[in-house]
Amino acid sequence: MKKITKPHEPDEEKHIFTEGIDYSKTDKTSIWGTGDKGTLELLKKTGIIGKWLNLAAGDGRYNSNLLEKADFVIASDIDENALAKLWQNTSDKCKEKLETKVFDVTKKIPFEGNSFDGVFCTGTLHLFPKEILRQIFSEIDRILKPSGRILIDFATDIKRILPNGKFYIIKSEPQYKLEEARKFIKELLKNCKVRIIELEVPAEEIKTRGFVYRFSCKGIIVIADKK
Repeated sequence: MKKITKPHEPDEEKHIFTEGIDYSKTDKTSIWGTGDKGTLELLKKTGIIGKWLNLAAGDGRYNSNLLEKADFVIASDIDENALAKLWQNTSDKCKEKLETKVFDVTKKIPFEGNSFDGVFCTGTLHLFPKEILRQIFSEIDRILKPSGRILIDFATDIKRILPNGKFYIIKSEPQYKLEEARKFIKELLKNCKVRIIELEVPAEEIKTRGFVYRFSCKGIIVIADKK
């Protein structure tokens, strides 16, 4: 994949929540850090085989962990600039079982039904209102094979605090609470056997679009096996 340097600008009205930055100028690690402890532990312990879709993969915070276990991974995002960083930071050996795909997660996912053994998505779904989430989960169900697995996280009770102590708020973000999210996600995954793990993410520094803030949240990690 060629090097991409043009930032993909966000557009909240169209539910495009990109960071608007040139990822080629960021550190080799993800702008979101090395990964949440609970999610990393889950990736180690959970069965991950076959062909997986890393949905809204961004600059690849967990993609190398998926590649360690899956037979093949398609990393997708609306931001080609982020995917270019993901690709460049993947070892040559792992690139043999990696493909990247640019598309908007709020639209029809551009794959045939029953295409994947698993779908992985973190750090994204909480940004969308319920009507968009219904569409996303319907598409995930369509492309997932019978007995396929879904691994997602869903942030709730989010706090973003600027250096001056004020809150940084994404105006269109629904601001889900923990119990509300738990109930709604189980409703969306009615065709699956669902296990839910609660999580709490301590404050960590995020650098994006020329400013810095401290991010913390509660949330859930979901392991769902399609019936």
